[in-house]
Amino acid sequence: METTPSPTPTTASPTPSPTPTVDPDVRLPEGMPAIVDDPNDLALIASGDLGPLTPRGASAENRSTIDDPFEQIVLTWSDGNPPDRPSGLIVWQRSGEGPWRAVYAFTDPARRGVFGIRVDTGDLTGDAIPDILGFEDVGGSGACGTYRVIATSAGDATEIFRREACDTQIAISSGDLRIREAIFRANDPHCCPSAFRGSVLRWNGTSWEEISSEVTRNDPA
Repeated sequence: METTPSPTPTTASPTPSPTPTVDPDVRLPEGMPAIVDDPNDLALIASGDLGPLTPRGASAENRSTIDDPFEQIVLTWSDGNPPDRPSGLIVWQRSGEGPWRAVYAFTDPARRGVFGIRVDTGDLTGDAIPDILGFEDVGGSGACGTYRVIATSAGDATEIFRREACDTQIAISSGDLRIREAIFRANDPHCCPSAFRGSVLRWNGTSWEEISSEVTRNDPA
């Protein structure tokens, strides 16, 4: 009697676990968690102690907070004496009674030679939520450093501007970025540029538009 062979049993392949995604805008020091949820740590933060939000062994330098429409702490930190020290900036957010989450961070290694990080806040994106203008000061005769604009929203923060510059000042002004930069001619001493270029940048929702620009001669008294 002819028989039909039984099908070879097969074993279903296990469904692979999803790989955790890493937010490219969150660059914390190695080993530092991006979520702070321990009840004791939350109580410390509520009392004003930012130790749980600061990298181990580092000290908090500056902080800026907003409480509406969500809780946010912008924290700058350093580990050691300038300029040979790591430093950085972290944007922490919290919704309701939940944990604190790092939604944006960068870390400058000691070799960058950052003396300090200055922070200003103001609405640059037109959503009535304060955004962040940071400046990483690396010194030098031209007051060199890196400017960054970090746009914040509930649950997120994204870098939308970065410029490394010397002899330049960038500030928040009436919802725009105001830039003043020196213009040097070939024989200008560093103290005395021939002119300054002033420009205003405005965020249009996807990019920056230059809405004005003017060059003025420098006439030292």
